[in-house]
Amino acid sequence: MRRYLAAALAALWPKVIIDAVYWRKIDHWERKQGELVKLKVGLAWLLMALFLATGLVACGDATSPAGANGPAPVSSSPNGASNSSVKINVLATTTQLGDFARNIGGDRVQVTQILRPGDDPHDYDPTADDSKNAAAAKLIVKNGVGVDDWLDKIITNSGTRAPLVDASEGIKLRAGHGDEEKLGDPHIWHSTGNAKIMVANIARGLIQVDPAGQDYYQAQLTAYQKQLDDLKTEITRIFAPVPVEKRKLVTNHDAFGYFTDEFQITVIGSVVPSFSDAAQPTPQEINQLIKNIKDNNVKVIFTENTINPKIAEQVAGAAGVKIYSNLYGDSLGAPGSDGDTYFKMELTNAKNMAAGFQQQ
Repeated sequence: MRRYLAAALAALWPKVIIDAVYWRKIDHWERKQGELVKLKVGLAWLLMALFLATGLVACGDATSPAGANGPAPVSSSPNGASNSSVKINVLATTTQLGDFARNIGGDRVQVTQILRPGDDPHDYDPTADDSKNAAAAKLIVKNGVGVDDWLDKIITNSGTRAPLVDASEGIKLRAGHGDEEKLGDPHIWHSTGNAKIMVANIARGLIQVDPAGQDYYQAQLTAYQKQLDDLKTEITRIFAPVPVEKRKLVTNHDAFGYFTDEFQITVIGSVVPSFSDAAQPTPQEINQLIKNIKDNNVKVIFTENTINPKIAEQVAGAAGVKIYSNLYGDSLGAPGSDGDTYFKMELTNAKNMAAGFQQQ
């Protein structure tokens, strides 16, 4: 308001000066007559200036830029996507969950994932940055089933009160072996059916912390679940030329049980016979695996992107088979790789398995 008043008065001030000089040059009678006229004109100018200044201030209050009179409200586009630079901070534990959250959250979220491509979730040591990211998060998403139990330490250290989504909620788990695997198989993402449940859990969490985006998140979820159905159809097509009796799998560790159940693949064994690749096989277990490979006429062992293939190579040498491909087991691939998204990871695994099975 001060700015507009000053501008109006500055525009009038030169006229006042000119009028004053003029009045000094006229005679006494003319000055009196002039003063009367000038007074009326001056009052009219002043009233006009005040009127204009008031109108400008009113317009300024209605159209001032965002932030000029306090924070601007968050706006949404017609489809619910946020037009604001303020996004919901989401912290995801694994690379798969990070990809899921980005696809469901779209441009309403900013996703940080704790694990990087190629990191082993079974053997992760939390950092100070993890605690900072948890403290800043509005929503935290974990895989559950024990694979990311190290998150508990991060939450405690950060003091965060962000809601926690367990993506495994509602999923029927494969049974484990012994006390170390009593929670079940944590590799739930390797089933497109399970993935649909996981993304639905994430969508519910996002709606909880950002109810204004409910329609948007629901639309994103519906579209992504349709893509998961299409993914299952495509993987089924990839395996169709491979006879079921040839679909025999040996891997580094027991990470593909949900995948093999979904696509009629028989697991012959794994180099590390455990859900966790941090375990170490005994000589007896290695010998039994070699025997199983020979008895079932298996020709290839598949390695994984997060595991050192050294032991697998030794087993392959002893069994007289090849090391084939490089599956994405516990982590997505690096950016630009053929496994840098969930869809690309699962399609690449299917193509590599199908090619390897054809050697048998």
